Amino acid sequence: MKIINKTNWNTNDLRKIIIKALNEDDRIEGKFTRRNKLEITIKHSKGYPSWVVDSYKRNGKELAPRQRYSGCAYLNGNRMRLCVPREAFIVSQFVRLFTHEMSHIRGIRSHRLIGDVDSKDLEWTRNYSVGLEKTNVKPKVDLQIKRYEHVLAALEIKKTQLKRLQNQIKKWTQKKNYYENILLANGKLKEDKKIDVWDKIYH
Repeated sequence: MKIINKTNWNTNDLRKIIIKALNEDDRIEGKFTRRNKLEITIKHSKGYPSWVVDSYKRNGKELAPRQRYSGCAYLNGNRMRLCVPREAFIVSQFVRLFTHEMSHIRGIRSHRLIGDVDSKDLEWTRNYSVGLEKTNVKPKVDLQIKRYEHVLAALEIKKTQLKRLQNQIKKWTQKKNYYENILLANGKLKEDKKIDVWDKIYH
């Protein structure tokens, strides 16, 4: 059995109820042998038409949540679609809908022949409930803070690079001075020919 849940209701809760409802239906109608091929899509039912919503708004009236359960299924098929409300979930209503659509899948076309589920056969639904699906809400990222932290990290990298360069310049300047002193002493270099490293760097 495959359950495709496109609602805000918990999938595990829905699955438990559907399995129990199918077992109860099997007890009355006989075992459904294509259970492993059954595909059930659950969606939210549509709200009130826009003209109804606008009418209530104009008159300053509060519109109660629409408790609409509807569905469809392929005759002698394996797939059904069940539509349920967003605001509240009534297990007994859901089971009535599921059982009705299962009758079509079992091969019953006429709605009169299907009839309705006896209330006594739905007493077990009192022990079941459906909660909302848990969602992992990611904390909102402050882009300015994120960019600021990026700048700080970049500055630390540049400071490290600058310190490394300063140490290298100090090292090579010492070597330059060493050779200049030797060359000046041997007369191989004149004083006015000495190279100012920093003058070379900045000019």
